[in-house]
Amino acid sequence: MGRLVDSYLELGVVGMARAAASGWFGGHYGAALLAGYFMTREHDLPEHVIEGIERTCESYRLLKPEWFEPSDESEAADPALLQKVLDGLKENVQKLRTSGHGLALGVLALKALRERPDLIRPSVVDGLVTLLKKTLEDKPGRYWGVPNYFDLTDDDIQDVAAYNTTLEMAERTFETIPPIARGRTIEGIVYHLAGEVEHGITHAHALTDLERFGYGELTEMGMKNHRLQLQLNRQIPDFVLAEEVREPAFEQITSPVYWAKTYSDPHALKVPYAALDLLKRLPQEKRAKAEHEVCKLLTIM
Repeated sequence: MGRLVDSYLELGVVGMARAAASGWFGGHYGAALLAGYFMTREHDLPEHVIEGIERTCESYRLLKPEWFEPSDESEAADPALLQKVLDGLKENVQKLRTSGHGLALGVLALKALRERPDLIRPSVVDGLVTLLKKTLEDKPGRYWGVPNYFDLTDDDIQDVAAYNTTLEMAERTFETIPPIARGRTIEGIVYHLAGEVEHGITHAHALTDLERFGYGELTEMGMKNHRLQLQLNRQIPDFVLAEEVREPAFEQITSPVYWAKTYSDPHALKVPYAALDLLKRLPQEKRAKAEHEVCKLLTIM
């Protein structure tokens, strides 16, 4: 008899597609199921982690049960439709928008459809294409102290050294993690702060997977946006540093302290999944410090 997590590939990608009608953020819940599924497949996880994944994912299914009904098996699959998803990803590597969510969400869906081509059905693909288009819509004042980040170019990147490979991107992602502070509303505008740092990790992971899948040209284009994102993530007002997370509550992503909880934020699964994969790419001597920084993010999840 299979585990709950075994059903999350189909439920995750179908849930992402159905959520698109309500806006791109809803796609996070299906993406969390996909992250949980792939995390169990790609890492030797302790039982308490798998139980934590299932408990949190089941809470998302209860939250929006209509999104997570099994797909219509009478609808014929058409593998040629996968190109529409790739076209949506190609649009998302043209410029930085919504913290790279088009890539973070879309590449998880692509990964699922590559494993299960029987799910490349018109209703699923149409939903994913809608979601990817919506992730291109953003507000120019997303980052504190930057009136319009749409206007920025490579010339405005001062704090993040250039990189040309996904290994260098992984290293830079962890090396440049700024002080971690909770997001807040400042003068009526919401700034995600630590949330933006999380997105730098999920965006880097998505670009790394694209390279693995053979779409190196998309990765190359996307890394330029990612470097700008790392620069923008460092836009933090000094007055929030009084509440900086200086030490995490645990030192390992698989800590029982973390996985004992049920999380309302879907990033609670997406960030550990992305970080575990990127950490494996780092030289051994750099991993502990990088994981320490990730655990600061997870501490305030």
